[in-house]
Parts: sequence; structure tokens; C-alpha cells
Amino acid sequence: MIANLLISRRLEPSALAAALADVVGVPAEQVDVCHADGDQDHREWEAAVLCTYHYVRGDVVMSLDVQVRDDVDGPAGEAELAAAFAERTGTGVVYPDDRIDPETFWLADPSGTVTRTRLVASEDEHDEEHEPPTYSVDAVEAPSLAFPDAEVTPLAEILREVPILTPVADAVGLDTPAVVSLTIWERMVRRMAGDWAPSGRYLPELYAEDLAARDHLEREIAACPEQEREVLLAAAAEVDSLFRSLTEEGSAAASAGAGWWRSRRPRRMPWPDTGKDG
Repeated sequence: MIANLLISRRLEPSALAAALADVVGVPAEQVDVCHADGDQDHREWEAAVLCTYHYVRGDVVMSLDVQVRDDVDGPAGEAELAAAFAERTGTGVVYPDDRIDPETFWLADPSGTVTRTRLVASEDEHDEEHEPPTYSVDAVEAPSLAFPDAEVTPLAEILREVPILTPVADAVGLDTPAVVSLTIWERMVRRMAGDWAPSGRYLPELYAEDLAARDHLEREIAACPEQEREVLLAAAAEVDSLFRSLTEEGSAAASAGAGWWRSRRPRRMPWPDTGKDG
């Protein structure tokens, strides 16, 4: 197993070795810990656990590259190793997500919480060749003991990628901008119908994007050939009907010329209700 961990406080090599030994379930002498710039020629390459570390800056201060020998009966994977290490050391442990987005990570908190986090790396141009990047834990999806100042919020990049079925849009059978807008619109309505799956939360900025997609759909349907228009109108009407059933008239009227969907609001707001429509 290979694990890449970023941790919230510095640990001495001896403390790293002791913690990894405890977590993996091997004697401490079976753990080899070395700085990335240290003497690699004298490492115990056959050790049960190899840990190469270097220092970084910001909300996380150490980067650990951990290798656990395949024949060692320890944690099943990187996530289990991170959670056990966080509990054992009282540190926040950030590790890669299995996603394309380079700023989305998992956080194993010493409280026992495992949640997604956004980790932003910035580099000062004048230090680029000499200093490691500065990392900021920008947001977490659940409160964290290790990073109490991080914003607690759903992550837009995660919500955008949640798989949601869009049977109406799929059945249209066209490859046009109107179908793209219809798909975005149906994704939001289906999400609302599932009580804002998967977490019961959503973001006002994403809801605004969805309303804009419905605006685009209206214009795109009007501009498309008549034969396509009939199909698209029927599909839009089906999704719109579901949207109406899940919403109510909002406290503020839509601006002149705006679509009727802009004067409605979800029956259950998936973000803190500030009295403003989405």
C-alpha cells in the first residue's frame, strides 16, 4: 500500500515511527523514517513500513509518503491508515481524493470525522525555487477540530459531480445545446425531488446556475427547428411540472420578463434561509 498524507502539525521522526508502528501493527524497528533530503543509501528498504517526509507550510506542515509492505496485515488502504493515524497522533490528516479536481481532498480529523475538504496550494513567486508551497484548508464539509477556521460548507465541485439520473433529457435523443440546458435543469429538479441528495444540502450559486440553464433552455427551444421544438417543449413541460410540485411562490416577484421559474422557491431550502430567493 502507498499513502500520501499531509498532516496539521510537525512530528519528530521518532514520533512518526512510533505512530506508524502502532497503526500498522508492527514493531517500531520495522518502520524506517527519513527526510526526503536525507541519506537514502542507508535506509532499511526491506522494512515493513517506509516513510519519507518533507516539510510544507500553512495549514498542513508535513507531507508523508508512506509505503506499507504488501505482506503486512495492517490498515486496508490509505483511508483507513489516515483515520487511524489521525486518532493516534491527534493531527488532521489530509489525503488525496479519487477525483480529477486537484483541490479536493479527504480529511481524517482527530475527532473521528472523515469528510471532504478543499486544499489550496499557493506559491510565492520569489520563493518558488527555495520554499515549499503554502497550503490552506479553504473549506470542509463537516466541522474539524484540526482546522477550526475552515469554512464549513458543501463543496460545489463535489455537488456538480454527483451522479443523477435524467431520464427525460436522455429520452429526447438529440445532441443540441437545448438538451444540455435541459439536462442541467433536470439534474437540479431530480436532486430536489430526492430531498437534495446525497447530503440534503445545496448551494445558492449552483441553484442560480440551474435557473440560468432554464433561461437558456427557453431561448434555445424558441430558436430550434419546429420538429425538435415539439419534443423539447414536451420534455421541458414534464420537468417543469415536477419543479412546480416541489416549489412554492417566493416572497419576491420575478423581475419583468423573467421566466415563471424565477418567482418560485424550494419548499425546503437546502441552505440557510436568509429571506432571499435563490
